Amino acid sequence: MLRITPEAGLAIKRLADEQGAPTDGGLRVEALRSDGEPDYSISVATMPDQNDQVITEETTGARVMLDSLTAELTDEAILDVDDTVEGTARFRVKSGRNGS
Repeated sequence: MLRITPEAGLAIKRLADEQGAPTDGGLRVEALRSDGEPDYSISVATMPDQNDQVITEETTGARVMLDSLTAELTDEAILDVDDTVEGTARFRVKSGRNGS
């Protein structure tokens, strides 16, 4: 299952609040392709779709919604965030296998 770092959880909560997402909302992560290394689309969602897997970060309660393909591709991965110079968050999905 995708693991969300506490830092990413804080950034998700901040972004969702800025976008006016309700408490059921959060971050939607979608894989754009499944061959090779996938690219991901990340957006704020007001609520999960019916078949989404919803993962909650324990510390902040931030929610991430994944469709079934994305959930499969991010199994054992980590969602992390880098703050940029401009103060915006840059989310990244990295492999959690072998500590990488």
